[in-house]
Amino acid sequence: MARKIEIQINHETYVGDTSAARDQVEMLNIASRFNLLPIVREDMGDMGAVAVIATLEITLIDRLKKLCITGGGLKRLSDSVPVSENLFQDEPHLFLLLIAKVLKENIGPFWKLS
Repeated sequence: MARKIEIQINHETYVGDTSAARDQVEMLNIASRFNLLPIVREDMGDMGAVAVIATLEITLIDRLKKLCITGGGLKRLSDSVPVSENLFQDEPHLFLLLIAKVLKENIGPFWKLS
């Protein structure tokens, strides 16, 4: 069952749901294979998270976008516009940050295994 999520970036709030369990398994697999797991740590800063996501090939970023953003039905709260890259004109790093934060919401409980 999906959980409601709310993420704030640059004074904008984005709302949606966590993705389906099958998609979360794929997210965890991608995060493990491509060294993205530090993104879900509490001590990872925004710049570090963006830098990690930005190193990925664009096809992988597109896959994460589909799993995290589209899969969770993310919308900008102020006007209910579905999230896409175009909402972040001239600030594409904020779109990558949103992917990182949604990824953290979906697979963050991984760190509770310790």
